[in-house]
Amino acid sequence: MRAGGDARFVICAGFLVVVIARLMLPSAPPLYDGVVPIEPYQWLVPPAGALGGAAGTAATLKVLGGRSPLVAVTTAESPPQAQIFAEPGAITLPAGAATLKVSIEPVVLGTAPPDGHLDGNVYRILVTDDRGTLLSAPPAAGVSVVLRATDPTTAQATIALLQNGAWERLATSTTGLGGTFIAVVSTFGEFAIILPGPASGAAGSAPSPASSLHASPPSTSPGEQPVAPSPPSSGGGDDAGPAGWLLAGLAVFVLVAALIRSRLGARRERTRYRGARPTRK
Repeated sequence: MRAGGDARFVICAGFLVVVIARLMLPSAPPLYDGVVPIEPYQWLVPPAGALGGAAGTAATLKVLGGRSPLVAVTTAESPPQAQIFAEPGAITLPAGAATLKVSIEPVVLGTAPPDGHLDGNVYRILVTDDRGTLLSAPPAAGVSVVLRATDPTTAQATIALLQNGAWERLATSTTGLGGTFIAVVSTFGEFAIILPGPASGAAGSAPSPASSLHASPPSTSPGEQPVAPSPPSSGGGDDAGPAGWLLAGLAVFVLVAALIRSRLGARRERTRYRGARPTRK
């Protein structure tokens, strides 16, 4: 049975390599299984010819063992227009925190980028404890914000965070679904998608604060800088380093080799068993 034991050992080793590779790679976009209907974009203050009705969402999550819980909060559209994801333990907690409140709200802000335009709603995404303290996360924790562009065919865009009255661009990748984009963040506040050039038409027009009866207050985001400024607003691209992708490729190779070795070992065992059977007289 040595061959079978060797095969099981290689399979277990391959599984461990996959786990290590996943931990080394940056936070992955959410996985959508099956056909996802793409609804029209919903605006908080719709331009002419666009659809209104954008709404926010909130969740209160219990802190267990002094570590932040899994955070997976999304707005209700399909695909969601704003999302936040954090693995357990990713959020930095003050001593004594009992719960986390995660909120996503569309807001109206008059601040526009000097070299582009806001595409869609500005979303205020906040994570606070039960005392209302605004929390943050270490850059290595891989906390992710996902925003959706107004046009589902948009292939390149940049997610930006409003910091001290200016839009700070974040390293952004496409999720490959319905014009949605993902960025790793360490602080929370007002997020938006920025596209290059001037706005054109309803799909690219940023709402004016004068058109809202309930304009939101100025940004109160903390002064900590985002994870990393993105390259020019072309967006897209992969953030995985060469070591991460190399390890991921090694994981695939090890798993394939494990499966081959397992089958060869099973075949040798069957051959050995047939050769050892007593012949009938």
